[in-house]
Amino acid sequence: MRRRYTIVGIDPGTTVGVAMLDLNGKPIEVFSSKNYSVSDAIARIIALGKPLIVASDVTPTPSMVKKISSIFSSPVHELDESLSTEEKVALTKGEGYEYKNVHERDALAACVNAFRGYKKKFSKVQKKTPAGVDVEEVKALVVKGVSISAAITRLISAKEETKEVTKEEEKQEEKKCGEESDDILRLRRIMKAKDERIEMMKGLATALKVRVEEKELEISSLRQKLDFTRSTRKKEIEKTEGMRKRDKEIERLREEVKAREGENAELRVVIEALKGKREVKVKGGKRIKTIKSFSRAAILDTDRKYGLKKGDIVFLQDGSGGGASTAELLAKKGVASVIYGKELSHFAADKFFEFDIPAFSTDEIPLLLNEGGVNGEEGEFAFVDQHLLNEKIERWKRKREKAAERKIYQV
Repeated sequence: MRRRYTIVGIDPGTTVGVAMLDLNGKPIEVFSSKNYSVSDAIARIIALGKPLIVASDVTPTPSMVKKISSIFSSPVHELDESLSTEEKVALTKGEGYEYKNVHERDALAACVNAFRGYKKKFSKVQKKTPAGVDVEEVKALVVKGVSISAAITRLISAKEETKEVTKEEEKQEEKKCGEESDDILRLRRIMKAKDERIEMMKGLATALKVRVEEKELEISSLRQKLDFTRSTRKKEIEKTEGMRKRDKEIERLREEVKAREGENAELRVVIEALKGKREVKVKGGKRIKTIKSFSRAAILDTDRKYGLKKGDIVFLQDGSGGGASTAELLAKKGVASVIYGKELSHFAADKFFEFDIPAFSTDEIPLLLNEGGVNGEEGEFAFVDQHLLNEKIERWKRKREKAAERKIYQV
């Protein structure tokens, strides 16, 4: 049996509406489905007939409608302007038309509108087509642009040729085996049915091909999304890592600022002591730098705060803590003389002597004033009698020279 020609109306979107009429305007199928693909629509359309006209309710024609039209090589019923809601409601009233939602209504309206566009021509075809000629085939040729008379002539010629071939074949077959004629006719019917099935399978193959293309596009789209997601995630990770590094750097700088503020506070005290706010003058006194203890740390701390330079006189508040290496460190700073409290180890005394540095206890050179001390604590600077200091240093030098002369004389 020949597959019937259909007029197909399509309303594309998230929910796809599809409607199908025969060439007499009678409804065949009206349905809708969410996320319906082109391949799904094609498979459903093929199963119900052979699309002759494809239609939409809007202009310009949607891409999905154009694609289905091109697959079936069926013309699109073009509109001058989109159908209004009122027009669509009017088109789908009566005639046994039914629909469940606006998507089905719009698809059905597109179908009916296309049918009405060809209704006059189809009526003429119906009147002019002689008996024995397939009216549906004439309509199909007319839709494809063939005139009614030319379509009828073409079909009659084809039919006559088929009859002649058939008669000739029948005569030959009758001569060969008259008793097998029924079997031959049956086989012909089977072959015709097979041809119809092959045609349908070709349509389904087309639908499957379209589905493969859709899946490839979907895969390509998903890959792009995946690449974008990976790229975005990578940027987020890099941004987070950058923020983490920045926060660590900020914390480090805060600690550094805090340390610098502490140093600045100490230096402000030093500046006040050195430049006037807390400066103390003692008549006849020599201002000397105080080192709180005879240790490497205390020496370096005083050097950092006030600077120990060549020619300085320093006061060791407690001379008992240092040895030869500590004395050498102080000597290499260039100090000219050392005054110490408490005891000084003989290792330290020998090292000072080796570097030609006089060392005196506070018993020998008493402090006139300990500047900057609070609540009995020792201050950062001290004062000694300038005249006494010079005198002691001169005596120490003469004594050292005599000792050196005796050593030379003994040698």
